[in-house]
Amino acid sequence: MLKIENLSKKFDGFEVLKSVNIHVEKGQIYGLAGTNGSGKTTIFKHIMKIYNQDIGNIYYDGNNIKNDDNYFSDFYYIQDDLFFPYNYSINDLFNYEKMLYSNASNEKYEKLLKYFNIDSFKKLRSLSKGQKKQAAFILAISTCPKVLLLDEIVDGLDAVVRRKFWNVILEEVMDNNITVLISSHALTELDNICDKIGILHEGRIVKEETMEHLKEDIIKVQFAIDEEFKIIESDEYNVVKFTKIGSVYFAVLKGNVEEFKKNLNNKYNVILFDELSMNLEEIFISELGGLGYGTEEYKA
Repeated sequence: MLKIENLSKKFDGFEVLKSVNIHVEKGQIYGLAGTNGSGKTTIFKHIMKIYNQDIGNIYYDGNNIKNDDNYFSDFYYIQDDLFFPYNYSINDLFNYEKMLYSNASNEKYEKLLKYFNIDSFKKLRSLSKGQKKQAAFILAISTCPKVLLLDEIVDGLDAVVRRKFWNVILEEVMDNNITVLISSHALTELDNICDKIGILHEGRIVKEETMEHLKEDIIKVQFAIDEEFKIIESDEYNVVKFTKIGSVYFAVLKGNVEEFKKNLNNKYNVILFDELSMNLEEIFISELGGLGYGTEEYKA
């Protein structure tokens, strides 16, 4: 559906994107999770041809977009920093966008205005930041795109409005099979909605997996033993990190957890052993911690 291959970009000699590869399937909700300044917005702007890549290609439905502008009518992009024409209301802007998007739906537009309780005659410049994001989202969904690009769309919104956003996205994916690529720092919410995750750090995709495989690949365990724990090395697993709280150890593992448990039982008297589920935020921190990001200690 949407494939990015070896995308690289420099600005003033600084390499912002470094051989980025992303694969988004039709009808999938793909979450782009990344550190600050990792290049998430730059990827979106390449997809929309706001920027031209130095190296690499972007494909939509198997076609290279480099020499094709016809795909634009299938896409809708909401940027993190919103800009609206100075004196427009959302009605004015929707009437304009209907000339650009032939599938725009008046019925869906009216339904969304009511759902989000947005005054369609009020000038967009007079709305709050959160209301502007809601207005942009209403316009996006009302144009009935096949691919929706959302850059930090829920940042700054209250919990009720965020839930409304996710409800609409899920309905559109289920009913109309749209494809969604979304970046957000709200990792707990991406955890609940995304089919697939790409973790971006310093211009590189360091991990791309379905949510199911991502949670199978990295595992958290808790255990208690009757002496001091020292890591047992093995080719079957890697202990990413471990901590001790009271008499209980917590370890984050990659690899064969059963082999870790076996080695633990062979060396120690194990009093307690349990596998714990990990959420996306914990996985994100663990993956980047393995790259040395965020491992610094602060001492007053």
